[in-house]
Amino acid sequence: MRELSVYYCPKCGYYGYYQLQRNAVCPKCREDMVTLSISYQDFMDLSCEARDELLSAHIVAASSPYVRRLLAPHKVNNNREIIARMGEHITELEIENEKLNKTIEWMHQTIWELMRKTKGFDPGSEENSKTGIDP
Repeated sequence: MRELSVYYCPKCGYYGYYQLQRNAVCPKCREDMVTLSISYQDFMDLSCEARDELLSAHIVAASSPYVRRLLAPHKVNNNREIIARMGEHITELEIENEKLNKTIEWMHQTIWELMRKTKGFDPGSEENSKTGIDP
């Protein structure tokens, strides 16, 4: 017995599973369907969103340059992708900020320790509090 293959309609995006290509005709458009370059089992393992992405990519790739040009702004203005990228970037910046704050704190402590050692400077003395020097 032949294994099922995944077919899709390049016109409307309808997809189905058939053993023979001659049976792969879109019930909506009456167009011949095209084989997807993925096995039936691999296709079934994909989530619905991943299936839609795969089918969309195949439909756009097979479409005319005019259609691809019309869809180009969508790729640029896809808010979900932009938000996801911005969220990742914000997380990276927060991690970097945390590291920098720790470095500044360490440098501040090191400077005061060096001042105490080299000049006998005591940040808690009355003389330093009169001058406004604050550790």
